Amino acid sequence: MNGPPGDVRGHYEAWPFPAGEHSGREGMMLVRRLGQWCSDPGVGPGGPRVLDAGCGTGHTTVALARRLPGVEFLGVDLSRTSIDIARQLAERSGLGNVRFEVADLTTNLAEWGRTSPLELESFRAVLALGVLHHVRERDTALDNLVRLLEPGGRLALWMYGVHGRRAHALNQRFVRLLAGRDADGDVLEQVSRAFVEGMGERYLPGSGVYTPVEAGDRPAAWLADHPEWLADQLFPAFERAVDLDTIFALLDSRDLAFELWLGVPEAPARWTDHPLLRERMDSLNRRGRLQAIECLLKPPYYFVVARWQGRKRSDRIVIVLGISGFEDTRRAATPDPYTTRREVDAPFSFRYGAV
Repeated sequence: MNGPPGDVRGHYEAWPFPAGEHSGREGMMLVRRLGQWCSDPGVGPGGPRVLDAGCGTGHTTVALARRLPGVEFLGVDLSRTSIDIARQLAERSGLGNVRFEVADLTTNLAEWGRTSPLELESFRAVLALGVLHHVRERDTALDNLVRLLEPGGRLALWMYGVHGRRAHALNQRFVRLLAGRDADGDVLEQVSRAFVEGMGERYLPGSGVYTPVEAGDRPAAWLADHPEWLADQLFPAFERAVDLDTIFALLDSRDLAFELWLGVPEAPARWTDHPLLRERMDSLNRRGRLQAIECLLKPPYYFVVARWQGRKRSDRIVIVLGISGFEDTRRAATPDPYTTRREVDAPFSFRYGAV
């Protein structure tokens, strides 16, 4: 049913993800931030552009494009099946500000496509939501994405957390052991389904497994009914979780300034009422304080934003992958084309995607 064990492309060709619209915890934060970033004056010609790297079946990309009509969105993914689904979704939506292309984030950017030219440093924001933890050549992929940012552009990362997902990593190992070393996708799916149906209610809650809001407090039953999510959560082709120190190192080495850990309050008073502990936390620098919060939170994932601090590069090149066919609707629909009260308060589907 899928490619060889460890074949990320083959995995998501067989189980394109997320294969539907699902409510998420982080979506509205992302809409608000993107609206702010894209309303700032840019450095390049035209309106703001956003790249969704590892967009999967495109449901998040299309949802963002619908809510931010003045922004041009480009979604890319390694899986051709996922991109075909995304293109069909975009066509049904009738939106003129979203486009999808097949792309391998680890290859030379000049080899991404053969349609129309796209300059580097042309994106106001690059979203890598749930993709880099599935990429073996993570550093190469991140280097390629950073090169696409405008000076001052933002990079949004959503990555699994090693501390909060440790128990679920053992669930995944259990499935692999029972399936066998060289098990194909059919066997892995059978064993995973048996696990969630027979043992999931005991071992999945609190393990760090990730499911959308509608799964509620019954992740096992929900996964059993959604094979794409079952495959993604129980037997991913490759997965490498991170901690905050790793994230800081990835950002620092690329001239990216850490800005936000979305959804996580930084004030010590939000974490402890004890005066001595609050005082000690207050005495730490910002990174130390965030590291202390990480110890308490034990996050199953991190959703962080960084800003590229570099100056415009002198070695600008052109990659052959474009969004020149977008309709120019940037100033048409509303007095504030980036976000409106109605759009921000609307339900929003969020996924973390595959490379």
